[in-house]
Amino acid sequence: MWEFLFGVLVGLFVYKWWTYPRAKSVVPGLNKEVFLDHKEEVELYYNTLSSCSQKVRACLAEAGVKFRGIHKVLPSSGSFETKTAEYLRINPAGTVPVLVHKGHPVYESHEQIKYIEKNLLPEGLSLSPKDPEQHAEMLSLIDDSSMIFTDEASSDPPAFLRRRFGNCLGPMTFPLFCAKTVLYFDLTSAVQYISMIPFVSDMKMIVMTIAFYIYGPEAFGKVSVLGKMACLVPDAIDYHLQQLEKTLKKNNGPYIFGEDYTLADIGYVPIFQRMEYARWWPQFQAKYPLVTKYWKAIQARPGYVASKPDKEMEHTLTSCGRLIDDWKKNNQIIKAIYNGNSF
Repeated sequence: MWEFLFGVLVGLFVYKWWTYPRAKSVVPGLNKEVFLDHKEEVELYYNTLSSCSQKVRACLAEAGVKFRGIHKVLPSSGSFETKTAEYLRINPAGTVPVLVHKGHPVYESHEQIKYIEKNLLPEGLSLSPKDPEQHAEMLSLIDDSSMIFTDEASSDPPAFLRRRFGNCLGPMTFPLFCAKTVLYFDLTSAVQYISMIPFVSDMKMIVMTIAFYIYGPEAFGKVSVLGKMACLVPDAIDYHLQQLEKTLKKNNGPYIFGEDYTLADIGYVPIFQRMEYARWWPQFQAKYPLVTKYWKAIQARPGYVASKPDKEMEHTLTSCGRLIDDWKKNNQIIKAIYNGNSF
């Protein structure tokens, strides 16, 4: 009898494993051939902690576009809502955000903000410079603020982090995820994560979270790839802030293209926000006065205010920040990471 029940359970597991949908790549930009059920003309699938989601929410708010927001909980926030069969029909890549316009999805945040500027802005409003050379520069800066993974991430991590400022988002968030795991991750969440291992093709988030759950900040020493990548973050941030300081000086601020607030500025919103939450920003703000003034100007924008995480997540991230501050004083590994030193 027990053998029969065991066989049934194994069979059910194999069936679920075999039939469970896997994430796959999508074509960035508007996918006209895909039509999704929708209730409003403009809808956005997003996560309140997601940097890419914040970029698009900031753009929609700056443009004054009304939209229906559908919040999805990410693995990094404790659930796998973006990996369900239902959601993978919306976005086969299993990521957020997804902008939906009249039922057609637009994938990848850097393409979404360009789509908003081209198709959804009210008459008379522009989020791009009129000068052709500046417009080309804006597109280059949108690319710089984008998080685009390539083989270079593993073959040459320092070059990967310098390639785009947006590429720094993942590694600069490692301490924040570690703090959030230590404070809020529990045994039930750990069991859920482990149970998803057979069904998720990319297990980096699962492995990282379990490592943080077991070892806390010592995980950066136990899992060498985490520690090595995290130690590269200060140098990469410093490099990108140097470039931004030069650009702001050239165009005489307060924004990248002077008085014009553009998609280039919106692209950097989540990067600076993440630097604040993960406690990287304090060690750079005195060194780069124009960038500091620039970030303060952005924070006064209505689009930025509307894009911030909800109050519950804000409280969570503030608590995580306090823990990181304590680690920076008392934990040798975290000290080394924020100083850019190996350990």
